[in-house]
Amino acid sequence: MIQEVSMVKEIDELDDALIKDPSILEEYASDFSFVPPVRPASLVRPKTREEVVNVVRWASRTKTPLVPVSSGPPHFRGDTVPSIGGSVVVDLGGMKRIVRITRRNRVALIEPGVTFGELVEELRVEGLRPNMPFLPRSTKSVLASLLEREPVTIPKYHWDISDPLACMEIVFGNGEVFRTGEAAGPGDIEEQWASGAFQKAPYGPGPMHWHRLIQGAQGTMGIVTWASLRCELLPRVEEPFFVPSSELTKLIEVSHWLVRMRLVNECFLLNSTVLAICSSKRWPDDYKTLASDLPPFL
Repeated sequence: MIQEVSMVKEIDELDDALIKDPSILEEYASDFSFVPPVRPASLVRPKTREEVVNVVRWASRTKTPLVPVSSGPPHFRGDTVPSIGGSVVVDLGGMKRIVRITRRNRVALIEPGVTFGELVEELRVEGLRPNMPFLPRSTKSVLASLLEREPVTIPKYHWDISDPLACMEIVFGNGEVFRTGEAAGPGDIEEQWASGAFQKAPYGPGPMHWHRLIQGAQGTMGIVTWASLRCELLPRVEEPFFVPSSELTKLIEVSHWLVRMRLVNECFLLNSTVLAICSSKRWPDDYKTLASDLPPFL
């Protein structure tokens, strides 16, 4: 009886937290992909792991589809648009804590709402930098990028397809909380910190690589409430070099040699259009000027 009363109270509290304003829900109904638009039934914005657990347990009992979202708009891949009606969007963008940064071990532990701009600034204070994709948008969630295995720009630190993701905490569909890799234990996170652990090894618990089950699943296996990622030291001095060419094949040969000899951290092959877009601060004036002046390939 006590359990039933507690369950009813929990559902009532969650119903009060659901956002059902049509104008807000319309923002989550479509994106810039070819996925057909579907407006969610409601939206919830949890701020803590406990709130995520309550949402998942409620959804499990009521058979309600959940759509986790952590990056801000605009969206492009269709994975944030509900596939069926009656879905509830779980917007994790408000979970913005950078829980811990450890320079000695080059590890950062973050929540899903942390963007690359926010993480880069905090890491710079510690003399670190993330291994990140090329020019992520300002609203892009770091954790979402890790789970989607987006290609990073420093391949010499990208040894495995899951890099630089390390450990994570997941709320599975039944509401149970599970931690992967070194974070699985023994002890909770604070106890592990006290014993000198730093959530850097991704493998386990046991012989299984549980993080691979979650990466690429787009929220269908569970909702990640935090993740740790391996970072790199921030160079004190960097010098860019530009190699122009009218033929792409020549630049491919140069890049093969540079990467093989490990002479560069980052190596890009860009055509004039892409480079002009990336370098333009005033649109379209800067783009028109740069596109006409740049060589075909760089």
